Amino acid sequence: MELIQVTIATRSLAKGQIKSWGNSLAVRIPSEVAKQAKLSEGTNVNFHVSEDGNIVLRPAYPAADDQEGLRALFLSLRGSSKSGIKAHEEEFVEPVGDEII
Repeated sequence: MELIQVTIATRSLAKGQIKSWGNSLAVRIPSEVAKQAKLSEGTNVNFHVSEDGNIVLRPAYPAADDQEGLRALFLSLRGSSKSGIKAHEEEFVEPVGDEII
């Protein structure tokens, strides 16, 4: 199953130019765009191309079976959480039915 997401750009944030880099093409991402998109040096990205030729870059997330990658992602997200937000504390009670514990 393929996820379809519709994004409508309201305005251009910056301009760039495509240049040659070895056998590939490259584009520099302006700092204001990288900051807003929360991209930094070393961020792995996936390239998506729509049917009408639009290119979308998205941060690459680990596969569901990549335990090391998921752990690293979790730790990076936990380290970037806002201060003052407390984790939800669950109340543990005695089983009342056929719960599996």
